[in-house]
Amino acid sequence: MKKIIIVLAAVIVAGGSIRGQVKVTEAAKKAFAEKFPNATDVKWGKENAKEYEAEFKLNGQPVSANFKLDGSWVETESSIPVSDLPVAVSNALKTKYPGLPILKAEKTEKPGGKIIYEAVIKIHGKKKEIELNPDGTFVK
Repeated sequence: MKKIIIVLAAVIVAGGSIRGQVKVTEAAKKAFAEKFPNATDVKWGKENAKEYEAEFKLNGQPVSANFKLDGSWVETESSIPVSDLPVAVSNALKTKYPGLPILKAEKTEKPGGKIIYEAVIKIHGKKKEIELNPDGTFVK
């Protein structure tokens, strides 16, 4: 049993370090550097077979951005204070889920100026992620 735990721990540690060892195309690295010149603590991973994800800090805040293999920017996700959600988003959540607190908020930016807000609430003891447009309409 002890050997299994040690092997399992080694696999978990190795798996965690692989994320920082992904071979990223020069096109993706260049596009990232141009879009986020002030990024620090950058760690690259694979989102899927056609997309990289860079996790980094920007002005001390955790951010993640996805790029295609050719360097095309896909999206950027940032945690935001719940108080920074647009009023229309907060009101839509309060109307559909009255009395439930918002535990976490994120802002996702996509090409063409598209923005989606994500709110995490706890309903019936389980966390639920909800996506909304800036005007308060629900995405899903």
